[in-house]
Amino acid sequence: MNNTAETAFANRFQNFGINKNREIFRLISEIAKIEKCNFTAVLNSIPSNDYETVKKILLQRRYPATFSRVPLNSFFLPKYKIDPELKADTETRDFYPKNIYFERESQNTSVYDNLKNLFPKADFREILSLKDFTETVRFGIKDYNNRADNLFLVKEKYDFFKKCPCTSGVVNCGYSIMNLGMGCPYECSYCFLQGYQNIPGIVIPYNISDYLDDEKLTASTSGFFNYKRIGSGEFTDSLVFDHITEFSKQIVDFFKKQDDVLFEFKTKSVNIKNLIESGGKENIVAAWSVNSLKMSEENEFKAPCVIERLKAAKECAEAGFSTAFHFDPVIFYDGWQNGYKEIVNMIFDTVPEKSVKWISIGTLRMPSAQKTIIENRFPDNSLTDGELILGKDYKLRYFKDLRIEMYKTIIEAIKSKKTKATVYLCMEERDVWKQLTIYKKINAVFRNC
Repeated sequence: MNNTAETAFANRFQNFGINKNREIFRLISEIAKIEKCNFTAVLNSIPSNDYETVKKILLQRRYPATFSRVPLNSFFLPKYKIDPELKADTETRDFYPKNIYFERESQNTSVYDNLKNLFPKADFREILSLKDFTETVRFGIKDYNNRADNLFLVKEKYDFFKKCPCTSGVVNCGYSIMNLGMGCPYECSYCFLQGYQNIPGIVIPYNISDYLDDEKLTASTSGFFNYKRIGSGEFTDSLVFDHITEFSKQIVDFFKKQDDVLFEFKTKSVNIKNLIESGGKENIVAAWSVNSLKMSEENEFKAPCVIERLKAAKECAEAGFSTAFHFDPVIFYDGWQNGYKEIVNMIFDTVPEKSVKWISIGTLRMPSAQKTIIENRFPDNSLTDGELILGKDYKLRYFKDLRIEMYKTIIEAIKSKKTKATVYLCMEERDVWKQLTIYKKINAVFRNC
């Protein structure tokens, strides 16, 4: 934004006040970006100086599909300011931390030995604890951009295992999480960790045996599945660091003996060497997050392409593992229908149908504060150009009718494959479920939620 445009805006609306100026300035800025035109041109096209009139004109132009269908307070209009220094580095490179911080006890573990062998040029520094280290460290977007420079090897004492933190008011599928660390080297523009992570680096626990000894581990609930489901991959990718931790070997060995529990490795990685060498079993699920080819290319930086992920899924299926896929987030764009149908076809053309245990679908959503983070880290991205409005859970989402249309399209594509996989929605409201065919198959869950 140049000074001339800002001066023209200030001169045009001298009596609006701070909050009104913030809203109108953002709307003009977003419209200029979406329409690929000049800020001043949008400003000069406004036929009125009355705040209420100006706001309605701009909202209707910015949100043409939803403007007349939702209350005006559904539109989130925070301050618009782009700091070039906060832009993410999306260049692909091998993960190699500059600094490795470790707790003393970790030196007796194989993970520590692997770090020493894999990253001999890193600066190894002993710390008392992660909590002690971070008490005096401030963490912002710049630090998040540099998170791959720092790796913390620590003992996890509390957060081994917990139920999936579903948003209030949505249907809970009964999923439970084994937390294998914090942080991811991939740069996915939609990732919730951008606004969630408060630690200046990648955190890896070294005491995986304590996880597997946790008595809560096999007491998971089943939700609307007829089996217990536990998975990793919520706060870090399940496999991207597996060549360092080798956690998958111990996890596979443990769950091969737990026939009543399904364990899921959720990933975008193709780092499956340890899985293949361990050999699979039907109750151990190798699962990949997938998106349309266009959206993956534009939003999933540094991650393997979808085609490579599907090849890895095929290898895992052939090694005896079950597979699963997560369409999350489904993103609206011109041609989205064909884009997501294409990926459904690619999945079932590549991976044996009988191996697929489940497929989840979730449309784009984010905490409202994440919008400005994405704008600053990925200023050329179109992710936030969609008509995202505040939902009941105070997250930004597409309007309900559009979400239902997107779910129906992908579900019908999946159903055409005659698969026996369970299809379900992620973080979605009950009344949305009720308008979809999958509700009829697993509606027992709604009696208890």
